[in-house]
Amino acid sequence: MTISFSGLVSGLDTSSWVDAYLSVKQQKVTTLQKEVAGYNTVKATLTDTRSTVSTLRGALEKLTDAKFGGVFDLFSQNMVKSSNEEIFTAVADSTARKQNYDVSVQQLATYTKAVSREPASSVADETTSLKNLGVKAGTFTAYVNGHKNTITINEDYTLGDLKQALEGFGVNTEVGADGVLKFSAANSGDSIHIGATTDTSNLTSLVGLERQEDGTYQSTSSVYKASIASVLTADNAGFNQVIKAGTFTIGDAEFTITENTTLSSLISEINNREDASAYAYWDDAAGKLSITSTREGASYINIEAGTSNFTDVMGFTTSEWDEDGNILASRMYTDTQTLGKNALFTVNGTQMTSTSNTVTADISRIQGVTLTLNRVNTEEDGQTSLKVSQDTDGLVDALKSFVSAYNNFVDKIDTVTANGADLHGESSLTSLKNTVRSYALSSNDSNGGVFKLLSEIGISTSSADAGNLNTDTNSLTFDEDKFLKAIQEDPDSVRALLSGDNSIFGMMEDAVEQSLKATVGFFDVKTSTLDKNIKNVNDKVTKQNKYISSYKTQLEKKFSAMENMIASMQQNYSSFLNYGATSSS
Repeated sequence: MTISFSGLVSGLDTSSWVDAYLSVKQQKVTTLQKEVAGYNTVKATLTDTRSTVSTLRGALEKLTDAKFGGVFDLFSQNMVKSSNEEIFTAVADSTARKQNYDVSVQQLATYTKAVSREPASSVADETTSLKNLGVKAGTFTAYVNGHKNTITINEDYTLGDLKQALEGFGVNTEVGADGVLKFSAANSGDSIHIGATTDTSNLTSLVGLERQEDGTYQSTSSVYKASIASVLTADNAGFNQVIKAGTFTIGDAEFTITENTTLSSLISEINNREDASAYAYWDDAAGKLSITSTREGASYINIEAGTSNFTDVMGFTTSEWDEDGNILASRMYTDTQTLGKNALFTVNGTQMTSTSNTVTADISRIQGVTLTLNRVNTEEDGQTSLKVSQDTDGLVDALKSFVSAYNNFVDKIDTVTANGADLHGESSLTSLKNTVRSYALSSNDSNGGVFKLLSEIGISTSSADAGNLNTDTNSLTFDEDKFLKAIQEDPDSVRALLSGDNSIFGMMEDAVEQSLKATVGFFDVKTSTLDKNIKNVNDKVTKQNKYISSYKTQLEKKFSAMENMIASMQQNYSSFLNYGATSSS
């Protein structure tokens, strides 16, 4: 760091002189920096203008993209309306024919359900865990001759533990061959009452204990050994037969039982396999497995035994096995399955059948329409109908967006090219605005349709008259009612005017696209020119700053040399005076 002490010898403020000289040179840098700021301002205005033009292009593309078909074709979108959506709803694609249909529903499709023929589980015994039965830990009360006796059931309690605890109070516990849980007085003449409002275990409510006329208690549902947590192949799993590891099939899905497979994990796998086309549920109260089809209609659920005897144990199949455990023959019990129903409905009086409540066009013969049947018609409903018509909502929204984008475009170009504005004199922008505006107002005689002008379909400028001389004739307005009337009268002509070959919107889009083209379009060319100008001026600023730094160093050296010279002269003068004084002595 250089420290300068101004005029220490001469007494002159040489630092201020240096700053004064430098400020003159700095004025050129300031001028150049203002020039850069001006270019950046123009560049920002150009970017904002480009965004406005891009928005107009996007608004035009919503309609001109109809040539790509599908979801891009707003002119081919259909809407479908049910007269009573409680009975049926519908969706339509672009192929649907615009027509009215009478539709009524006589029967909904339902699902096939298969349930184990007999309980697949053995009834509970003294080794059965209460937890496996769904009994929660907590208190359980038994009154004997009005005397309250409470036991606490913990997580490890078995049915045998419960039996032993109640016997100490004079209450017998047993499970019948049918799995019904029974409580009775151990001593003849004693009176028992089971359960209290203070109990925290759910045993009483879980099994549905009810007092009988003879004073005993019985469960309304049976209690079984097997539970959702049972390991299927374990000897103590609780099923009527030991289940072998191996395979079996539901629907088109093959499942494998290993030595670690639990009933819970197997059910989860069934429910998560789409190719099973079914979901399973273990009914603790009945000791049975139920399988319900996920496909509606009167079709059987395919259930096949494999190398495992699981489907036999569950009561869905019966199979023969050889000594090595290989299956010899197997058949499915069809009587375990309650068949679903097919849907019945009419279209214009013709009776039709569907295996699903979702009815596609190949079934209903209503082209391009999918029906969803929700409930059966009643006499109170009267006649229900379906109407397919053109969906004009998308077109109306697209035209509103265009009008807004067009007006913003015209206003933006007028603003940025006005006298004194950032882009004043840019004839390319003015020409683009005039071209787009001429398309909006001129007649298009080449589309072959009835409508030749945008004004004929509701897109026009306001006209000044004697009563309103201030009307903005540059801006467009949109008459929705006039447009809807035009598209109802001749939709093909409206389409040709807006999106066909040589359409008005197509020509607008081409003009706008030219200005937005990469590298060669107006905006990229202008941006490139501004960037070059900014770089050139910044280079001049850098060069000028280097010159000023060098000039400052030169000035400081010159003033420093002057100070040294003055100091030398003062020293010589002082020596001269001292010499004269010495000589006169």
